[in-house]
Amino acid sequence: MDSEAPTPEEVKRATDACLRLLAVRARSRHELLTALERKGFSEPVREAALAQVAGWGYLDDERFARDRAAVLLQRGKYGPEAVQQRLQAHGLSREEASEAVAEATGAVEFDAEAAARQVLERRGLSGRKLGPKEHARAGRLLLSRGFSEDVIQRVLGDAALEPSGPDD
Repeated sequence: MDSEAPTPEEVKRATDACLRLLAVRARSRHELLTALERKGFSEPVREAALAQVAGWGYLDDERFARDRAAVLLQRGKYGPEAVQQRLQAHGLSREEASEAVAEATGAVEFDAEAAARQVLERRGLSGRKLGPKEHARAGRLLLSRGFSEDVIQRVLGDAALEPSGPDD
């Protein structure tokens, strides 16, 4: 680690590296910090570059978390718990991730039961009566995709697993 003050050239190279990564997709502060560390930039250079990028408004973990959660929920492949875990893998705290998922759930009007039914439909586990092994497999699939036990119980309680399901 370099204890000297970072040179403007070093900070510019690190900032440019951040901008190249952000041009591909939004990233968390943790992701950028890790990428700069892998590229061999010293801590003072990394911090200066991240401060510069944040100052321009390109780095905002709250916005990143909320937007990423909304995208993942809209795809319908994951439940809220899996989305939260993915946000935590991006370096966000449990609280930040939980708050982002809660905001995104409301913003995209996420229906966990409908999403769970979609997951089962894609796997050919809907529209018919399931045997015990398939029923267990369907439960494990939904659990692994981050759906709550409550949602799984409600969805699998419908023997036919109709995608539209009965109105509650």
